[in-house]
Amino acid sequence: MRTVLATLAVISAGILGAPWQAVGASEAPQPKRTFGVYVDPWNVDDWARDVGAAPHLVAEFEAFSQNRVLDHHLREAERQGVRELMFSWEPWKPVPTSLGPYEQYRPQPGYRNNDIAHGTQDAYIERFARSLAGFAGTVYLRYAHEMNGFWYPWARGPRGYVAAWRLVVRIFRRAGARNVRFVWSPNLNLFQSRAQWRRKLRRYWPGGAYVDSVGATMINFGGRKSYPVRRFAPRLRELHRVYRKPVMLTETNTAFRGRVRWLRDLRRLVRRTPWIRGIAWSQLPSRGEAQARGPRRLDWDVRHDPPAAAVLRGIIRDAGG
Repeated sequence: MRTVLATLAVISAGILGAPWQAVGASEAPQPKRTFGVYVDPWNVDDWARDVGAAPHLVAEFEAFSQNRVLDHHLREAERQGVRELMFSWEPWKPVPTSLGPYEQYRPQPGYRNNDIAHGTQDAYIERFARSLAGFAGTVYLRYAHEMNGFWYPWARGPRGYVAAWRLVVRIFRRAGARNVRFVWSPNLNLFQSRAQWRRKLRRYWPGGAYVDSVGATMINFGGRKSYPVRRFAPRLRELHRVYRKPVMLTETNTAFRGRVRWLRDLRRLVRRTPWIRGIAWSQLPSRGEAQARGPRRLDWDVRHDPPAAAVLRGIIRDAGG
C-alpha cells in the first residue's frame, strides 16, 4: 500500500497557483486537483485499502492550546509517501460541543485575535512554522476557519482577525516556510441570506497578498439542515468570483440518508468547476451536527459503505488519483 500511496500522493506544488515553490517538490506530473481525507498519517494505509483509492493529502485539526510542533506527524506522512498535508489550525483551547455554541464563542485570553496580533503567540507560531518548513511536501494551513460564524471565539472582531492573520503569514515567511499555502476558509452560512453573508464575509478578508486559496466547509447535516449540493454551488462561485483565488472544499461530508446521490452531485459539480482545486473528506465529529435538529446521521463511515465508496473512488480518480 505504501507503494500505491507513493505513486498517487504526489506533491501538488503550485497546484493552487501559489507564488512559492514547495520544498522537495516532485518533477512527476501533478494531479489537476488534490483529494484529501481527515485521518492521521498512521491510518492512511487502512483508509486507502478500505475505500479502494489513496488520497493525495492527509488533513488534521490542531489547536494552539496543545502548544506543540508536529514533527512526528510530518515524518510519518513522509514515510507513508504522502506529500500533501492540511492542518485546520485553531487558536483556542477547544470547548466541548455539549456546552453549546455560545460557550464555544466566549473569548479566551491569550488566544484572542488582538492578543495574537500583539505577539502573545509569536514564539509558538514561529516554532510551528519551522516545523512545517521541514516537511518534504506542501502544507495547506487552514488558520482560524469559519470565522464568519458564531461558534468560534476568533469570529469576534474582524479587524483583530485580519491583523492576526497577517502576522501569522509574516512569521511563516520570515521562518522560511515556503512550502506552506494559506487557506482562508469561511463558512458558506446557508442559514443567512446571500446579502448578509457577503457583507459579513468581506470584513474578515486579509487581502490577496496574504491568501493562497479560499476554502469552504461543505457539510450536508440532514434533517432541518439538509443541504443539497446545488445550494452550495452559487456561494462557491461567488467566493471564486469575488476573491479571485482557487477554491478548496476544506471539510466535506453528508448525512447518511441520500448520501450516494449527494456524492454523485458533488462529483458532477467538481468535474465542471475547474477552479475547485481541492477536496478534503471529513467524517470526524462535527460541531455543527451537535446543533442540528431532526433526523440525521453523520457518523456513518464511507470505508464500510461500498456504494458511497464507489462514488468517492470516482472523485479521487477525477482528481488524478
